[in-house]
Order: sequence, then structure tokens, then C-alpha cells
Amino acid sequence: MELRIRDKNSKIHTITTLNEQASFKELKEEISKLTGVLLPYQELKIGYPPRICKAKNEDTLASAGLLNGDIIILTEISSTEVVKGTPTISAPAPAPAHALHTPTVPSTASKSSSKDVISIPTENGFFILREMPDDNSCLFRAIGYVLDRSTDTVQHLRQIVIDHIRKNPDHFSDVVLGKPREEYCSWIARKDSWGGAIELSIFASHYKVEICSVDVRSGRIDRFGQGQYDQCVFVIYSGIHYDAIALTPILDAGQEYDQTIFNITDDVTLKAVSAVANKMKQLHKYTYTADFTLKCGQCGHGLKGEKEAVQHAQSTGHTKFVEYE
Repeated sequence: MELRIRDKNSKIHTITTLNEQASFKELKEEISKLTGVLLPYQELKIGYPPRICKAKNEDTLASAGLLNGDIIILTEISSTEVVKGTPTISAPAPAPAHALHTPTVPSTASKSSSKDVISIPTENGFFILREMPDDNSCLFRAIGYVLDRSTDTVQHLRQIVIDHIRKNPDHFSDVVLGKPREEYCSWIARKDSWGGAIELSIFASHYKVEICSVDVRSGRIDRFGQGQYDQCVFVIYSGIHYDAIALTPILDAGQEYDQTIFNITDDVTLKAVSAVANKMKQLHKYTYTADFTLKCGQCGHGLKGEKEAVQHAQSTGHTKFVEYE
């Protein structure tokens, strides 16, 4: 089988020496030979939208879900993220007094080293990136973090979207949604359906707050509810993923001290958040999907870019995509 590895510099490496019954460890060893990234520091993303592969070293490539022609995105993680040789994702933990609702703190939350977080210092503290899991619900988790101070309200937030669409049929026609209204509601209710501009506009209206989505690659800020409210929150969009922005007094402070809601007229906050996005761009912490050549893993239909993938998912219910060249 042929597998292609995209490294952090977007260089493509090709592996043709393995078959479907080769182990995941053998794959990582081949990647190490090609890129110089040692096994414990490899984070591999597969599929579309790209998701972290959770395969164990002894698993076969077939059982890991890898197919001939797949492209694998390689990220080199820091030593503090390595536990027993396996990359882990730092799960956000919430909870300050200023939140709109009573906060909940996930018991699985872990803290990242202050050396590894992406942050910008200001007179009031550090504007910091709070990373969300790669699970197709990152937008909902990011919104839950900045507005409900919980990343565990995904299904509740999906239901808010459904209820809002049903109550406002004139604003959310089949044309706007890209499919019949009830089909869209059924689709967005599924845990593997990702959200976007429609959902952000609904959350702005529901919570009566402006939501600013900052695009890492372009630096563009999309404002939902612009000019309607006195407060705002920020999420960071890195091409296929959403994360949250918070203000912490010191980098090693617990996330219960995070501030996530800001005054709409605060230019210092806006500049600091833009600086966080720019820092992510410099570190190449984004994946630009507009030019990705994709194939639906369920019907084989060829697609180009995230937009066509979203349209295909909405019209067919298919959610498994693979990148190919």
C-alpha cells in the first residue's frame, strides 16, 4: 500500500514498504526514518476532517482505519505532552464566577506546561489558547467553554441549534441550510456532525453576545451578532478546528480563573487575540482545507475542499472523507 505523510512544513513523504497487516509501530518507525521525528513525539492525524489516530503500536494499519493512498498529517509534539510514549490531548477544564451558567469541571482535565501553551502577555494577564479535542464537536466545545464554562454541554448546544432553527423558519430556509430543515436538524444532532457559521450565528442570538471567530491563516475576524450586544467572546478557527480564547492572570493558574467574556469596546483584547492567531500561524498551527482533494469514504464521490465536503455531508449524511492527490 502507498501512504503519504505531510510534515509540519507541508512536505509530502511517501511510504510504499508496508501492507495493511503491518503494525502501527512499523508505520511510525518508517515516518521517523523519513522525517527525523522520534516515535514518542509523533501525533498522527488521519481521515477528513483530520482526527488524531488512537491506534496502539500493535494494531494493524487496517484496524487503524488506514487505506491505500491515504495522507497522514504529522505533528511533532513536545516532551511534556508525552506520557508512556503515547501522545495525549490536554482536555480543557472550566469554571469561573463570571460565567453565564454554573460551571462544571471535567474530572479528566489535565494541565499543560506553561512552556507549551500559546499565549500573549498583556497588562491584565495572558491571553491564552484553550485547546479543544479533535472529535467533530470542537466548535460546540469551544462555545461551551467560553459561554457555559463547560466542554461537556455538546448535545445541549446542538439542541439549542435545532430549537432555534425550528422556531425561526423564515431565517433558516432550506436554501440557507443547504437541505430540508428537518434533515438539517437530524444531521446537526449527530455527534459526528461539525458546526460552522450557522451555529455561531444562532449561539450569538441565544446568548445575547457577539461571537468573534478569528481565522488563523488569514487573520480575518468574522463577527456574529455584530453591533447588537455589549459583550463578546472569541474562538480561534484553524481551518478544520475550533479552539477557545481565555484571559488568565498567570500561565500556571488553574482554568477556573479564566475570563472568557469581554467588553466589545476593548481594543487591547482584540489585538491580543489577533496576536494569538498570528502566533499560531507562525507555528503553522493550521490546516488549510479549501484546496484539499477529497473522496467520500462511504460512496467514493470526489470532492474539493471543506465546502464541498460539508455540502456532501449535509445532502447524503456521509461523514467519512479521505484526502488524496
